[in-house]
Amino acid sequence: MPDRVQSEERIRLHDRVGPLNALVAFPYFNDELQRVCAERANDVRLLLDSGAFTSWRLGKPVTLDDYCRFLESATFPIWRYFLLDVIGDPVATRKNLDVMLKRGFNPIPVFTRGEDPAYLDELYKVSDVVAIGGLVKTKGNAGFVKAIMKRVGDRKVHWLGFTRAEFIKHYRPYTCDSGSWHWGSRFGLLWLYIGNGMVKGYQRKDMHTRPGAEFFRAIRRLGYDPHALANEDAWRGDSLVKRVSAASGVLWSRETEQCLGTKLFLAAGPGLLQDLLAEFDRMPAC
Repeated sequence: MPDRVQSEERIRLHDRVGPLNALVAFPYFNDELQRVCAERANDVRLLLDSGAFTSWRLGKPVTLDDYCRFLESATFPIWRYFLLDVIGDPVATRKNLDVMLKRGFNPIPVFTRGEDPAYLDELYKVSDVVAIGGLVKTKGNAGFVKAIMKRVGDRKVHWLGFTRAEFIKHYRPYTCDSGSWHWGSRFGLLWLYIGNGMVKGYQRKDMHTRPGAEFFRAIRRLGYDPHALANEDAWRGDSLVKRVSAASGVLWSRETEQCLGTKLFLAAGPGLLQDLLAEFDRMPAC
């Protein structure tokens, strides 16, 4: 009975605030993560990343057959999924798109910076939404985004790893994603949602000075004690900053969708998705 009551309570929360927007890469799906996604199906809007870059970096390439079998056999709902691209090989990537379409799949294709803009229009002929890649840690982002969005027009678009507040407010993309929300415990850099679509970075060393009223107000809004972050232990392991980061990400994603209509997905893997869900459960409806 308690489990049923908790489940019903989660469903009511889902109805009021919407599900948690989570982006998970295919290579991360171990048995535990699949179990969590199945049990929390009502609470998670899952956007599946093919994990091509992750696999390429680890030297463990993903095969198209493995990816397609996973899509066919998943025991939990997958809201949308990306094309399995081939890093550095646009010809092979386009071949994968053709194969997936012929097999009856409807992946989100990726237009990468540097490709012929006319190819973007070709991708929109086979999908109602196209992802734009090549936006992270490159110079001239602002100019490229402005130019490509002029080409996109009012069509649905996903920004890969690009979440600058002023651009989201102006263009209101269909979807976007962030992988930096959990950097606090990993790199000692807390990206804190301070409201009104804005995220601000705070380093561990900033806690030894007074980080400002904006910081204290944002942490308290998340339901945590800002003074506790001055403790070095708060930044290590299964730490306070880990929980604060998750709460910050959940609120940032929630308010972006509520206020602007843009679904901001939080990149997560084993452990991280559970952290986000814990804060999703704890955070009151707003």
